[in-house]
Amino acid sequence: MALKSERREPVGIVVHDHGHGPEPCFRGDYAEKAAHDRSRGRGHGWGRGWTQWPVRVLLGALTLSVVVASGAAGIERYLSRKYMTPQAPPTRASVTSADKAGWMSRGRELPDYAPPVVLTFHDVNKNSKSPYVLTPKAFDAQLTALEKAGYRTLSAKQFTNYMNGGPVPRRSVLLTFDDGTDGLWKYADRILAKHRMHGTIFLITGSMDKHRPYYLTWREIERMHRSGRWDFQSHTRAMHSVQPLDATGNTGAPLVNRLWLKDEGRRENAAEYRARVLHDLVGSVDDIVRHGMPTPSMFAVPFSDGPVQQDADSTDSQARHLLKELFPLVMTDHSSVPLTASRRSASAGLVQRVEVYAKTTPDQMLEDVGRNVQVPARAHRPLFEPENWGGRQTRTSFDVFLGKAPSTAQTPRYAKADYRPNSSVDWTDYSATAVLGSLGNGANQAALGVRTNSKEPMTVVITRNRATLLANGYKVASQPLDPKSDHTVTVRVGRDTTTAYIDGRVKLSHVSNRPSDQLSGGITIRSGINKAGNQWPVFRSLDISPLEDASRRG
Repeated sequence: MALKSERREPVGIVVHDHGHGPEPCFRGDYAEKAAHDRSRGRGHGWGRGWTQWPVRVLLGALTLSVVVASGAAGIERYLSRKYMTPQAPPTRASVTSADKAGWMSRGRELPDYAPPVVLTFHDVNKNSKSPYVLTPKAFDAQLTALEKAGYRTLSAKQFTNYMNGGPVPRRSVLLTFDDGTDGLWKYADRILAKHRMHGTIFLITGSMDKHRPYYLTWREIERMHRSGRWDFQSHTRAMHSVQPLDATGNTGAPLVNRLWLKDEGRRENAAEYRARVLHDLVGSVDDIVRHGMPTPSMFAVPFSDGPVQQDADSTDSQARHLLKELFPLVMTDHSSVPLTASRRSASAGLVQRVEVYAKTTPDQMLEDVGRNVQVPARAHRPLFEPENWGGRQTRTSFDVFLGKAPSTAQTPRYAKADYRPNSSVDWTDYSATAVLGSLGNGANQAALGVRTNSKEPMTVVITRNRATLLANGYKVASQPLDPKSDHTVTVRVGRDTTTAYIDGRVKLSHVSNRPSDQLSGGITIRSGINKAGNQWPVFRSLDISPLEDASRRG
């Protein structure tokens, strides 16, 4: 039997580990060089031996972070393209030196300190045929006119601070924009920045991110909010529409009407109406707050709409109560009582705005703003300012009050006009004196009213031989007069007391039990005849002044 020979290892072969498990190595100087490498702290280099796994983990983590960052950047680019409309460059309107000079002149006619006027815009866009949409150039011209006339713009916080009893600001406006259309980001934002002005947008929050590219996205809204140029308030979540009110197809605003429940063949009851409206309003507030903006303090009524159905009074009243629960201030563009921003409107919680349309020129806008600026109770010859008399209930011109008989084919028998109805909302502690003439035939009458558009307007009615004081249309005092064709009437208006003096001898007085913040208001003149062909009374003069001025004269 052959014996196995003893296996011998080749000379110079060493079994060692290169990092891939034990294996033979024919490097004769391995031990020496390996020792030398170890003495330099490298072993077989990084990633070899005991260092391989930490290094691999680190490299893997770095690779993963690069991949994640690249993916996140890609997602961000995708979302930006989808939810961020590229902004157009700021537009410059064609404005002449004469335009600027005219706008500056208008500004000098107005008080430096007065309650702000609230303006309503809707959208800024190119190539729109809507009467509510301004082109970028038109919008730039409007802001230029405001700037040259000396107007500043207020933030929502500054506006509510005044309405809550803060100091009267410098000549200012609140720029409001209804709905939340994408043109405000694409065009209006840079124009606003150019003029260093501020805007307030009333959002239909349920439409944001939808119906692109008509409405804004929440990404655009958040960017606009961070710029400091914009505030965001409520315009409902999903009630900016008309919906069925009955089985015949009549429609109306869901905020102020009970809706038709088709499946049940009936209209909402009061509890269902309240729950639906409250759910929508609270939802709109939550939408805005959830995107990092302050809780809205203002609400704009959709379409500035009112009730239209037989139960309108009840639903309208409910809507007002619901809005008052959530919003200190409610904005409208149409109101039977023109309560522009004032202490009166703050008390009522309702502010009427001045609407700007596509056809509105900068001059027209400034004229509208001027008519709504609250002015002091002072006018020495208001009968010669026919442009300042509004609210007329007559088919005749203003000349009828000056003794010029109307020339219409169907002669009216009654005329009424209010002096600066929008800018006398806060008048109190003032005096008005009028000379009423041509009362000789006893078949006509004239009247001087005070506290116009308040909760309790007061009227002194004068005939040839009698004076009567009316409170909100009801007689509260009456006295005979010496029969004659001309009488002088002076009415002194205090916080809650109205006192009339006729010819300096006859006194009629009334003290209201309403809160004084509901009683402020301006001046009305009225004239009437009992039958066609009678002579119309004449207002020979009229003077309005603060009570302290009247006291100094008296």
